[in-house]
Amino acid sequence: MATDGPTLSEVAGLAGVSVSTASQVYTGRRPVAKQTRRRVLQAAAELGFRPGHGAPAVGIVIRPSEAVSGFAFGTATFSNLAGALAIGCLDRGWSVFTARTAAEVLEQVPRLDGCVVLYPGVRDETLELLTRRGVPTVSLDPDPGAEEFRWWSGVDYRGALTGLLDHLADGGAERIAVLVGQTDNAYRRALLWTYSTAVTRRGQAPVLRVADNAEGQLSAVEVVQALLARPERPDAIVTSSSVFAAGAVAAADRLGIDVPGGLMIATATDGPPAERSRPPVTGLRIDITAAANRLVELLSARMSSDGGPPQRALLPLDLVVRESTRRRR
Repeated sequence: MATDGPTLSEVAGLAGVSVSTASQVYTGRRPVAKQTRRRVLQAAAELGFRPGHGAPAVGIVIRPSEAVSGFAFGTATFSNLAGALAIGCLDRGWSVFTARTAAEVLEQVPRLDGCVVLYPGVRDETLELLTRRGVPTVSLDPDPGAEEFRWWSGVDYRGALTGLLDHLADGGAERIAVLVGQTDNAYRRALLWTYSTAVTRRGQAPVLRVADNAEGQLSAVEVVQALLARPERPDAIVTSSSVFAAGAVAAADRLGIDVPGGLMIATATDGPPAERSRPPVTGLRIDITAAANRLVELLSARMSSDGGPPQRALLPLDLVVRESTRRRR
């Protein structure tokens, strides 16, 4: 069906190719050189051109840099969520493309009908680019720097983290520290705000440490060893990832500190590294299937509506208590 807006001829002109070549990028009837294909797709994206045929094509953009490095370290949250989301999209009859930036998706896809951005950062450039190009976009978690973007599905981090901190306090923790990575997003901000508020109310000064996402467990071991060498060391540590939690366990083991007797360890993001640690680490777990289904439903609504987003309910996180916080009383 013809639509108002840029034409294929205009795309071809901007890309510096013939209309026939531009058409072949979309039909796939003849091979097109990679660089030529890229120029055509970039021109189409700049002009906002969308051919009106074929199955809807949607992108899944995974924003945190640690999503890729974390996979190598054994974490599964990002890969499981992206996989479940892709299957949910395929079930709707959509074609799916996965990347780390909007630019990568726009280079791959002749026509982008919608996009899901996972865990956007503050003033996220991918979210801004997709919005500017008019691509119907939703996200898991809001962009803390873009209050005007309202098409997001969120997680009840504050409620879950409050429950986790209460669990540690009930186990006798009096000096709780927190270990996070460098990525600035809604999750990290919620963790730090909830932690700082909770320990301050209990009369404790917050103890914050930052580990290097790229170095994963090795960085966590180094940071936690230095933290535990302090005269008044913490008696509990909450980490932002299961990889960091495994590093905290390793650091305690090197120093001969019993977990959980001398130190309780928990993670705000459960995963295989926490489960496989010795002892296994307590963590907060997201329902991957529920999160993926909500995002697919939200994207479907976004692609078919020019109105505002539907009312949202925050996804809960389940507290999975393991040996790392089970103190004998």
